[in-house]
Amino acid sequence: RAMAAAPPPGRVSARAKTRAPRHSRGQVLEQIFCFAPLWELDEQIEAEIAAAEANRPGRRRGYPIMALLIWDVALWVYGSARAVERELQDQRLWRTLRRAVKRAWPHHRHRRLPKRPISRSQYHRGRERHLKPRDAQLTAWAETVAAEAAVFMGMLEIASDPTRPRSHNTVYGDATWVKALFAANPRPRLDTATGELVLPRSDPDARAYHTHTGTGVGHQAVLTLIRGPHPGERIILSALLNHPGRSDATAFVDKILELAERDPRLAAGLTAAVYDGALHAPDMIRLLDAGVIPVAKVHRKPKGAPAVANLGPCDITLPDRTRTTAELAAVDGTPAIVRADHAGRPVYIPLIRTKTRIRRNKHHPAAVNTRWRVPTTSDNPESATLAGPLAGAALGIRHNPDNPREAQRINRALRVIPPSDQDYDRLYGLREDAESTNNHLKERLRHGRAPTIGTHRLQLNLIGYQIHTLITALTNHAHRTGKPLTRWFGQHQPP
Repeated sequence: RAMAAAPPPGRVSARAKTRAPRHSRGQVLEQIFCFAPLWELDEQIEAEIAAAEANRPGRRRGYPIMALLIWDVALWVYGSARAVERELQDQRLWRTLRRAVKRAWPHHRHRRLPKRPISRSQYHRGRERHLKPRDAQLTAWAETVAAEAAVFMGMLEIASDPTRPRSHNTVYGDATWVKALFAANPRPRLDTATGELVLPRSDPDARAYHTHTGTGVGHQAVLTLIRGPHPGERIILSALLNHPGRSDATAFVDKILELAERDPRLAAGLTAAVYDGALHAPDMIRLLDAGVIPVAKVHRKPKGAPAVANLGPCDITLPDRTRTTAELAAVDGTPAIVRADHAGRPVYIPLIRTKTRIRRNKHHPAAVNTRWRVPTTSDNPESATLAGPLAGAALGIRHNPDNPREAQRINRALRVIPPSDQDYDRLYGLREDAESTNNHLKERLRHGRAPTIGTHRLQLNLIGYQIHTLITALTNHAHRTGKPLTRWFGQHQPP
């Protein structure tokens, strides 16, 4: 049967055409070394260093900044800096990489690798001297490159309809805890041979996950992602370390607003943002004011019981265009009309979302309005019977009114896209991809711990993981669509 199902010789099956290609480590290294944004960053930093160190005495640096930038990306291919050094010291592999870079950029004389690779000690010294003072610059560079790649791959091109947001116009994120390489404040131990107290190595920037017991020492990383509708085309827009005292959801919202302010393309194409239950009303209001629809769960107290909140009377328009007043409540984030059954007990009739509009203002917060409708017989016969004369009536709700107290009251209880909506599962399901990314990141860590000490070094490592994931997404997109990657890899075309 397997022989019969196989495609004829010389022909490729449809599944093989869409399957993401598997590249060897050497091929991945060639893609990293030929990556155009890394060389552009190298040129920028080299110019800044030359201007700052003009006429300064001392021995000249024998390697380009590109040699430092590559290490943090290759770290996620080989798992440790020692493994990267061992691979790059292979003379045959290094000659292959030099030839690949020369073929990729034949007309850029400065885009060349040195005759010998740098050692691990040179990498550590160069990183502390040249890269550590540029944390903010490197982070902004990686986020700009990621946004450009997202537009290149067809994401964020045109803002989707807010009533039915598309997945490639929706950002999503999650936080993960990266265990520290060493404890924050280790206890000194007694050396039985010499009788001296020895202080173990420590990570002064790490903090405890369980504050009451002081265990789980590490760092909190918050990832912001976007993906296309096809597998293997996931892009990390931002990978940052959250500082103590700030919620991970607040860090996620801060980064979205920062990215939208920096890149007009992202601001124009972004429609929705997905996060977990840590996203509370104040952060939702900030997203709504920016014209972004938050998609999150509703907090239930106690767990398992539906979250019900009374919102008071509201104006409602009947099918015959007359207006009346009805009691409105929120049930698990969905607005509902309150009616009484034959025993006088309250019955909640969930409304159906029909239209969502975002009116963006240049100098004022955006207005997010949603149109809701009472179910009719064609929607739900039982609910229509309970609604009586209100069946088919409609009402509008603004989710970010000008009054901040009213806005918080609404956003604690209501959602623009509640769990009962037909688009909720499709959008909130992107959270599974965020958890998958976190799982992949931890799998690439040696022994499940951070590869370096301190937030500055770990931030560089996260930027390397962001670029590594970006290169993978670009090659998968080119394999599926046949798009040329000249802007990203020059004359080098990934297999």
